[in-house]
Amino acid sequence: MKNKPFSALLLMLFLGTPSVAHAEIKTGYFIDSPVTGLYYQTSSQLSGTTNKGAFEYRTGDVVRFFLGTDENGYLISTLSGQEVVTPTLATTTPSKSINLTRLLLSLDSSPSNRDEITLASKMLSNVDFQQRLKQIDLNVLDSSSKELNIDLVSVKEAVEHLNLSQQYIEDNFTSDDIIYQPVNKHLKHIIIKKKDWQGRMCAYDIKYQHHPRYRPSFGNMEYTVTNTHLIQYPSAGDYFNGCELDTSLPVIANKSPISEFEGFGGMIGCAPTGCTRNDLNGFTLDDYNDEGDWKYRTIAMNFDPETELMMEKIQGLGPNEHVRHQNRGEQIAFIYPIDKEEKIPFEGIWQQTQYHGQKIEKHCLLVKNHQVLKHPKTGKTCSKNEEQYTLNVTKDYADMWWVNNKDNNARLEQMNLLVRWYLNGNQVQHTTWEYLPAGRDWKQGVLYRYRQTLQRQPNGIETMDTFSVSEFSKI
Repeated sequence: MKNKPFSALLLMLFLGTPSVAHAEIKTGYFIDSPVTGLYYQTSSQLSGTTNKGAFEYRTGDVVRFFLGTDENGYLISTLSGQEVVTPTLATTTPSKSINLTRLLLSLDSSPSNRDEITLASKMLSNVDFQQRLKQIDLNVLDSSSKELNIDLVSVKEAVEHLNLSQQYIEDNFTSDDIIYQPVNKHLKHIIIKKKDWQGRMCAYDIKYQHHPRYRPSFGNMEYTVTNTHLIQYPSAGDYFNGCELDTSLPVIANKSPISEFEGFGGMIGCAPTGCTRNDLNGFTLDDYNDEGDWKYRTIAMNFDPETELMMEKIQGLGPNEHVRHQNRGEQIAFIYPIDKEEKIPFEGIWQQTQYHGQKIEKHCLLVKNHQVLKHPKTGKTCSKNEEQYTLNVTKDYADMWWVNNKDNNARLEQMNLLVRWYLNGNQVQHTTWEYLPAGRDWKQGVLYRYRQTLQRQPNGIETMDTFSVSEFSKI
């Protein structure tokens, strides 16, 4: 591992606070089995390559991990520095977590030994392979990775591997240290449906967002856990009919003894005593009979102490000998203190890196006054002179629907939806957005935009074909 000076661009995009640079250096581990060969950079200017999973960071750092030998490689995640990083922590979507494991396993140079993943450095340093790698969408790996010319491991193998990795983490990183005290915090719990059980994509249609009877693909709950009670506040609820929120079943104000929730996992279960890392992180493969309703699915749970954000992801694994229906449902949940709500300021200058076919383009955008303006020139850096942003491209970014928020802050669910939008008012488009907050203020994550076309198979399952991938970093 080594210290390496950042380029001027990376310093602008990725500076940490001055105090972070002088903090004690710690060791974290990227575990999908311990991974050797990932390049990483931190906001306090540490960089290097993981060795048996190990990387260096400082408290308060934001860390970027790349498939490649330097920062020009394929960026797989930007997240807060912490002791254990996993594929399920590295992204907000269930399928992308599993597909990241599939990709890492497929690039393992020693596939006969899955106790450690050693990445094929020669392949990852190949410029042509990197070009092709940057065109893939990990959400839909099978349809977007045909050009990589590698043998992808199956979803089943990846799930089994993640399950074993979870056991490795429990065996090697178990601690009784309390990392979070959620008791007496007012918590918000956002639920987003990504697919229904039949495999139909759950798209939020921007055209109907203000219609009084429109039922969105997301819901929410609010509650506080005290030492004696769980207090629920009025909220939209978390009951869905397929992809649509059931608005007839909202949550009403309620106060229940905490003893009724004994044995619960996650934040509710550990709140009265304080939560350890293992209380708030885990991966399980469910395959059991739940009173006549057979469960065959994965459940991933991750918590970032820096952002105070907890994620829960559920993905159905399809039919098996016990499950006769399609079993393709996916959903994600975010749990966080309500004072973090609407703390993602979107106004300002963003650099967009767009991967489209063999082309890589960089654009500089100014988001201000409910408009998206583009700088007429392209380059590696973006001007901070707002007067130079003269091209109004708002209609081309109509999927960036939070631009119309009155308070100039985006909500987390807005940045993690599949949205259906309309170019020039009538051309149907689909975009999947993904944003994983990083840093205490949630501002240091990378925003992903996946432009896609929706395909329906004869069995009714819907898939997304990605034709353009963009990364947005705020300057």
